[in-house]
Amino acid sequence: MSFLATLAKGGAEVLFGGISGIIKNFKADPLELAKLEAAVEQAKQQYEASVVTAVNATMQAEAHSEHWAQWLWRPVVGFTFSVVVLNNYVLFAYLAKYGVVQIIVPDAMWAAFLAVLGVAAYVRGRDKANGNGSNGK
Repeated sequence: MSFLATLAKGGAEVLFGGISGIIKNFKADPLELAKLEAAVEQAKQQYEASVVTAVNATMQAEAHSEHWAQWLWRPVVGFTFSVVVLNNYVLFAYLAKYGVVQIIVPDAMWAAFLAVLGVAAYVRGRDKANGNGSNGK
């Protein structure tokens, strides 16, 4: 090995060995780490609250709309979901021999059903718990 190659190899070993040693010896301050985790959790909660607030505002605007399709679509989604579940998991088991077939629902539709129902139920439940539901109940 040439003199320059040996020198470069030794320099690289010293440099990267030093960096490696610094990384191995680095210890985070537990108090600072706890503060950082708390700040991240608080930011996450604020973001989730802002999303729920935006969804709630949209739902309230739709509920006060004079056009039937705008306030009726969520209940229709809920009833449709209920009918599909009832058909596929209750009626089909008993009535398959009479020609009842399962409704094929793609995974993306299940996700959409559950997302709409989940957000609507969460917001409605939260509003009722806070006394903001219909009739204050």
